[in-house]
Parts: sequence; C-alpha cells; structure tokens
Amino acid sequence: MFDLNARAVSLLATTAALVLSGCATKDYVDEQTDALGVRLNSDMMRMDTRLASLDSRLGRAEGDIASTAKLGQDALDRANAAHRLAEGKLLYEVTLTDDQFKFDSNTANLGEKAYAALEALATQLKADNKNAFIEIQGHTDARGHPSVNKQLGQRRAEAVRDALYGLGIPLHRMGTISYGSSQPAVKGKGRDANAQNRRVVVLVLS
Repeated sequence: MFDLNARAVSLLATTAALVLSGCATKDYVDEQTDALGVRLNSDMMRMDTRLASLDSRLGRAEGDIASTAKLGQDALDRANAAHRLAEGKLLYEVTLTDDQFKFDSNTANLGEKAYAALEALATQLKADNKNAFIEIQGHTDARGHPSVNKQLGQRRAEAVRDALYGLGIPLHRMGTISYGSSQPAVKGKGRDANAQNRRVVVLVLS
C-alpha cells in the first residue's frame, strides 16, 4: 500500500513537472517568436527604406540620361544646321520681327499679321524656290534663364515651321534651330531692344 501511494505521488510530481515545463517552453517559444517578428519587421522597414532610396536614385539617373540625350540632340541639330548652311548657298534671308509677329514675352503665339507674312513667304517659296532648304532660327530677348530662352526660341521656330507646313511647304525642306538669347539683333535690355530681339529668322538656301 505504501509503495503504491509513493508511486502515485511520484507520478503526480513528474506529471506536474512536465506540465510546468511545457508551460515554460511555450512561453519561451512565444517570446522568441515575438522577438523574431520584431526583427523581421525592422529588417523589412530597412529594406523598404533602401528600396525607396534606390528608386529615387534610379529616377534621378533616368532624368540625367534624358537631359544628356536632349543636349546631345540639340548639339546634333546645331551640327546639321551648320552643315546645311555651310553647304548651301544663301539665296535670301527673311527676319520676322516682333512688329510682324507680336511675340509677347514668354510666348510663341502667332497673330494674324504673322500668318499674312508667312502666306506671302510661302507663295514666294513655292513659286521661285521649290527645291530650296529653309532654316528657321528662333531668337528671344535677354530676359529669363538661358535654358528657358533656348526652349522658347525653339517653340517660336517650330510655330513658324508648322505654319509654313500648313501653307504647303514640305517638312523635309525645313529645319528649326534655337539660339535663345545668345545672338541678339541689337544690344541692350530696353523695351525696343527686347521687341527687336524677339524674332524668327528664315534663311532660304539653294
């Protein structure tokens, strides 16, 4: 009887130890799992930060590539225009000034007088200069940043080209280039000087 009771007590003690041990093991696993989750979250946040940084750097690199490509295209356009100008014989030059085109500051819009002048030019080109190459140069006044002026001069040259195309001059016979504010017709920054420097020059080459 004593042996049976002793064995029962021992069994109960062992069972209690196992239960307590199981609880301790579960608590330990839970603690480790929580710690691992915290570390994983921290690692993922750092990874997200690094990916965002890489995306930003990639965006800047793509912008730099696009800017470089644009500069390269501008240089190529200038070289092609210079080549055409060097090869061709200048037949005549038409300067379309602000008096005719009324280019307001920072615009490339063409008014009624502009179209009337271009109609007369297109008629002459189709009648007397059917095979001529036309170089259209855009210019601006000295106000504004040089890069902005370069873009504005290009828009003005393209506005004239598009108008001439609409009047029957083939696109392959025309080229555009912008000099921005780098080649003023007159020096100075007054109102009259600015008006004369806002212009488009059309060169007709054989």
